[in-house]
Amino acid sequence: MDAALGSSSPVLAALLVAVAVAYGFMLLWFRWGMGRYAPPRPGPLPRPEVSVVVAARDEEQRLGQCLALLGAQDYPADQYDVIVVDDGSRDRTAQVAEAAARDSHVPMELVRLKGGAGKKAAMACGVARARGEIVLTTDADCQVSPAWVATMAAHFDADDVGMVVGFSQIGAPGRAYTRLEGWEAEDFLLLMAAAMGSTGAGHPMAASGQSLGFRRAAWIEVGGYESVMHRVSGDDALLLQLIRRTARWQVRFAADPRGASVHPPSGGARALLRQRVRWASNGPYLRHLDAVLFAHLSLTWSANALVALSPALCWAGLVPVRAAAAAWAVKVGAELVLHQRAARVFRRPDLHWHFALWAAVQPYYVAVAGALGALGRFTWKGRQYRGGEAPERGGPDAVTDRVTESQETP
Repeated sequence: MDAALGSSSPVLAALLVAVAVAYGFMLLWFRWGMGRYAPPRPGPLPRPEVSVVVAARDEEQRLGQCLALLGAQDYPADQYDVIVVDDGSRDRTAQVAEAAARDSHVPMELVRLKGGAGKKAAMACGVARARGEIVLTTDADCQVSPAWVATMAAHFDADDVGMVVGFSQIGAPGRAYTRLEGWEAEDFLLLMAAAMGSTGAGHPMAASGQSLGFRRAAWIEVGGYESVMHRVSGDDALLLQLIRRTARWQVRFAADPRGASVHPPSGGARALLRQRVRWASNGPYLRHLDAVLFAHLSLTWSANALVALSPALCWAGLVPVRAAAAAWAVKVGAELVLHQRAARVFRRPDLHWHFALWAAVQPYYVAVAGALGALGRFTWKGRQYRGGEAPERGGPDAVTDRVTESQETP
């Protein structure tokens, strides 16, 4: 029997179900787009000259392994180089990069910036020094497979491919997870499904700097990060939107898990929430770049916030239990369809066991992270930000040192 503390509102009940249905159709659109994935053209794989840019700040613990893997790629050693930009680290990040360069058989360069210029400025500095026509990026705490460079480069199989969004995942397949780590891995899996699906459907919406590639010509055409340098986050998603908006460059998705990048879990609930709030801080700004994406984000937040509120609405008698149950069923059903497709495409059946907890918690997490992200106030790597904007700092011209340790090939 429905609770009756107040008068039931048919309009509110209809709104709850209608928003959940719209959200469900959006997820099914992602599912449809995943089926339109276009692999690289058959024949000899393209071998363009590639530069890998890694921005690092206070990453001495993980940078060494990242660079060792980048130096051991299944790609001609004379066809790619690695540029590490130390963004004002206070630890031994620079020394780790120098040691990796000495041991590397591929060209590896270290550039130091004063006092922390910010990730976009560090990336721009690295791209300015890149010699390759294709620039790949990954994070300093990521691990890439030996086939990562080759897999990403293979998708630049036409001259009008301006960007390739790579597949990234939280934790390696089959590893043991805590409940929180499994939840995070599942959440990121569905983010990658949305990235692949929207790209396949012809309107790319998401990307991750953990595995990303772009053509230097496309970067130059949009002015790099210049127009979005004031935003703390978005060295990946905002650049994607700038390139998409030209309507001249194709955006592709590299779905092959053999070319995946693996990122460690966030390390705790507070760290995970801060990360997601930072990502969400660009939501309001995106209305200037992509009305479709802004509508998608608004619908996602509205659907999850209403579903999260539905138990309270039922208790207050404002919404019938059957309406709330229908909204939950539609939402979780569409998410399950997308999850099953993503787990199969990206070879992550180990995450099946984490879907139920993710689906139960996700409405509350999206409502909170989205609301806090809209305020744009968060802390990241010891710095506080407001409005999602970066304070004025030294830029790419704040270079104090440049070291090139390895220039020989095997």
